[in-house]
Amino acid sequence: MIRILTTVMIAMLMTGCTSYSPPKEAPTKVKIYSEADTSATLTPTQKLLAEKLISLFENGVTTIQYGYAENLHDGRGFTCGRAGFTTGTGDAYEVVKRYTNRVPSNKLATYLPELKRLNSTRNQADVSRLTGFDKAWKSLGKDTTFRAVQDEVVDDWYYRPSASYASTAGLQLPLSMAVLYDTIIQHGDGNDPDSLSALIKRTNTAVGGSPQQGIDEKKWLAKFLDVRREDLKNPSNRSTQQEWAQSVGRVDVFKSIAASNNYALNAPIVIDTSEYHETIV
Repeated sequence: MIRILTTVMIAMLMTGCTSYSPPKEAPTKVKIYSEADTSATLTPTQKLLAEKLISLFENGVTTIQYGYAENLHDGRGFTCGRAGFTTGTGDAYEVVKRYTNRVPSNKLATYLPELKRLNSTRNQADVSRLTGFDKAWKSLGKDTTFRAVQDEVVDDWYYRPSASYASTAGLQLPLSMAVLYDTIIQHGDGNDPDSLSALIKRTNTAVGGSPQQGIDEKKWLAKFLDVRREDLKNPSNRSTQQEWAQSVGRVDVFKSIAASNNYALNAPIVIDTSEYHETIV
């Protein structure tokens, strides 16, 4: 059973406290049901730049891809939409549920019972009862209501929770906030060792605390990226190992942005790494 992280648990994880040890579970993306402290937020322009980066990592292009859907065979079923929602981890279910509440007769509504079942099972890779799901999702890519719902789920499940973590950690640099935003989308925030909260805890342990406790933020961010990169190469969840090992390039992009001293996340962001060559404006 996935446990909901309370504000107290979040604070414990951020400070590196070891008295709370969540059980090892299959990695998942879950909503943090606590009031999101959004004092550590990006400006609209910075947020858009961060989302273009995330789109580049998730879909290969900086234009947000609402109609993307594909089985990546990474143990999480179909990956789809602007943030890589997956049928095995609950966020695709949330998108379809909200969309169906607004547009009852739609091509994805018939999949709701199965998506709900997958939301409560550990067999995240199962797509046996989702025949045609990817085609139905793709067909709605230009639907304005469908797009709006995806935007809302990203904000509710990922952007605001990542801002809460950033605030608790005392992060002030826009690049740090963008990194946490990207991390929570890829790693989720369950109780597993690959989650955002686990990576933060390991970083705090490695550097002796967080910026909230006086640690230099640039030093903290550099270590966090090292910790995340190592986790992508050797994740606790072996079903994602091959796919994640191929995604270390997204961490290298953030390292290159830091190396260029663009901690303010100003445009243009010039990316020239072994995997990515892009200018984001």
